[in-house]
Amino acid sequence: MTWTPRLIEPDELPAVMDLLAIGFGIGPVSPPAHQAQMRAVTEVDRTFVVEDEGRLVGTAAALSLRVALPGGAIRMAGVTEVAVSPTHRRRGLLTALIEAVHVQAVDRGEPLAALTASEGGIYRRFGYGVAARFQSVRVDATRAAEDAPLDGATGPATGRMRFVTEAEAADVLPAVWARHWPRVPGEIDRTPGFWVEEALDPEYARVGASPRYIAVHDDPEGRPDGFVIYRIAQDFGMGGTNHEARVVLVAAASDAVEWALLRFVLEIDLVTTVTWSTAVDSPLRWRLADPRAVTVSAERDLLWFRPLDVAACLAARRYAGEGELVLDVVDDRRPSVGGGFLLAAGPDGAGCDRTSRAPDLALTVGDLGSLVGGGVTWHTLQRAGRVRELTTAAVARADALFRSERAAFCATEF
Repeated sequence: MTWTPRLIEPDELPAVMDLLAIGFGIGPVSPPAHQAQMRAVTEVDRTFVVEDEGRLVGTAAALSLRVALPGGAIRMAGVTEVAVSPTHRRRGLLTALIEAVHVQAVDRGEPLAALTASEGGIYRRFGYGVAARFQSVRVDATRAAEDAPLDGATGPATGRMRFVTEAEAADVLPAVWARHWPRVPGEIDRTPGFWVEEALDPEYARVGASPRYIAVHDDPEGRPDGFVIYRIAQDFGMGGTNHEARVVLVAAASDAVEWALLRFVLEIDLVTTVTWSTAVDSPLRWRLADPRAVTVSAERDLLWFRPLDVAACLAARRYAGEGELVLDVVDDRRPSVGGGFLLAAGPDGAGCDRTSRAPDLALTVGDLGSLVGGGVTWHTLQRAGRVRELTTAAVARADALFRSERAAFCATEF
């Protein structure tokens, strides 16, 4: 059977929510908290469904977003809320829905699609590659004394910390985020709905911890330049109080401010453990006198990229040096996206156009998605058998150009 996705009518959103509740194991119907969160972020004109005999059996949607790349940013379709009813698995619905989302993104001039995957084995076949990973870290706050920085190195942030109410946060958090997200390849420019959704703070999102605390860092002139959102999981044990501070989100205008925010959480009275999901190259352990105070409890992918316009994706970022590369990009799912591309890279900008020149490197469109944001090196993909080197030392030249100052990271699930 051939499935034909269609956009929903506004009054069909509750039925979509119920389908998502089934697909994600929330329940047979969408509870009020889930509905409130979805209403905050959903773009009805980007929400597709498939129906069978009048019943919705599959859905996929997109959000209109921008994402940071090294030295730049690009528009993207944030693929989200993808679910197929258990009654219709393995019947081609997902393929039809993803294609509908991609076609709309191309029509809207979005060069990139991206998603945060619930499962890791689904999306490579649709041309997606892992763009950003994260580590879940646990910090023993009792052993988190800072090692003295080198003279002349970046000093501590000056300013003050203060708590804000949820009402105050509605203005402060987006303003700080506007200074934070362009600094972090892989992070997105959140739409207003994201802040509304998170402020709902439903009970199930707390996983046994407190409502969220919001602490803001102000610079010496009193302007907010960072914030940390965290929860406290209480533990009044027989051996003493051992609370856990669970960091939900950190945003800062500089590394120094980020460290001031983390130091604030590490020094909260009665807290002996701080947990946090952070970038794989976080400098946290390097700041501590005892680096073993930081342990990694998990590491996995979160953000996946799918180029829909190869030239636009490569031209949107900046590079570590000057140079040219010719890439042969293979796209089995959407052959018109692939082909030969000449990248003229530079630290102040880049150009990329189709070419018939002999390629230096060959790779799939999904693996290019992994590379464009700095989520992996060319050499690593070559070792994994994902890149074919066609001219001498092309991989080394590519890595020299694509080198980023920091690993790609995304703290925003969508």
